[in-house]
Amino acid sequence: GGGGPIADTMIAKLREKLKPAALKLVDNSAQHAGHAGAKGLSSDGETHFALEITSDVFTGLSQVQRHQLIYAVLREELAGQVHALQIVAKTTSE
Repeated sequence: GGGGPIADTMIAKLREKLKPAALKLVDNSAQHAGHAGAKGLSSDGETHFALEITSDVFTGLSQVQRHQLIYAVLREELAGQVHALQIVAKTTSE
């Protein structure tokens, strides 16, 4: 909670698909205000996010594969309003 509607949707999808032990999604849109990517979108921001996620689903996967998995889960959001997603993806043993 505490985020906007897009953040809440993203968190719900990540929880459902990846069963994370820990999940933190930060909206960094305000830091990017005035950049080309932030113009012409709704005033809510929700364009730039940083994700920290810990899940054993990532066991045996490279960082690239982990990112691809996350991008697949958030495909709709990333095709829409979300322009940037920084990812830190770990397993519980890392």
